[in-house]
Amino acid sequence: MNTRNLKCFQTVYEERNLQIAAGKLFLSPQGLSKIIKSLEDECGAALFVRSKEGFVPTESGKIFYEKSKVIVQSLNDMFQSIESIGDKEKRFKVGFAAGTIRAIDIPKVKSFMEENPEILGSWSEYENAKVIDQVLNDEISFGFVVGKPAQSNITATLVQSLDLVVYIHKMHRFWDKNTLEIKELRDENLILMNEKHHLYYDVVNACHMCDFKPHIAATVEEGEAMYKLVENGIGIGISPRFLKDNDNIRAVNLKDAYTWDIYGIYRKDSADKDIAERFLTALKS
Repeated sequence: MNTRNLKCFQTVYEERNLQIAAGKLFLSPQGLSKIIKSLEDECGAALFVRSKEGFVPTESGKIFYEKSKVIVQSLNDMFQSIESIGDKEKRFKVGFAAGTIRAIDIPKVKSFMEENPEILGSWSEYENAKVIDQVLNDEISFGFVVGKPAQSNITATLVQSLDLVVYIHKMHRFWDKNTLEIKELRDENLILMNEKHHLYYDVVNACHMCDFKPHIAATVEEGEAMYKLVENGIGIGISPRFLKDNDNIRAVNLKDAYTWDIYGIYRKDSADKDIAERFLTALKS
């Protein structure tokens, strides 16, 4: 007797119809009928009366149903508790700042995680500052962030560096330019990555340094949305060079070689410093 067979029994009990129950369980009616017969043989009692009205539970079947629900719930609770303990044992947790998943070498990260089962990666992105705080508070062991943190007790290693570009539609006056300066964006409608991204603040601060307040027409979560807005003439987009040029949109470099730098960070006194160092080595290999 196993939980799968108990679930099969419960579905037949609730539906009172073998065909419908088999469909819900993705089984053939013949296969489901064999499972019910096997349970009856194991119990030494009929659990259903087969009739024109369908599968009608016997008194034994009613008792079996109520007790089986308790058993299945207890087993589910047990498996969840074991899974929870397993997650806690995966002590080396990795966090990602917004946008970094697109920039790092995912196959290398995935491969290293699979080779080191003590690593737990959630593949969720957070604000840059939150990832830094999580590392400082020892909530995670390693983080990918944008820009080098200033905190003295954090080790930061450059993992990836991408050019920052302006995405231009072919009908825009900047289409034929090879480079642009921030000051040239003064009167433009800008499409930026939203406030969850470190880049948003970098661009706004750069505009203020050039003595103007940027006109932000839209903020987006990811690059595809920016592409769509640029394509429809909402404005020009500022982003790391994530997306390829096409016949309607091209990327123009920002002058002064401004780059979007991804750092791998961990606490200098981390108990898992050796794993962090091996992780960085694997990423840069």
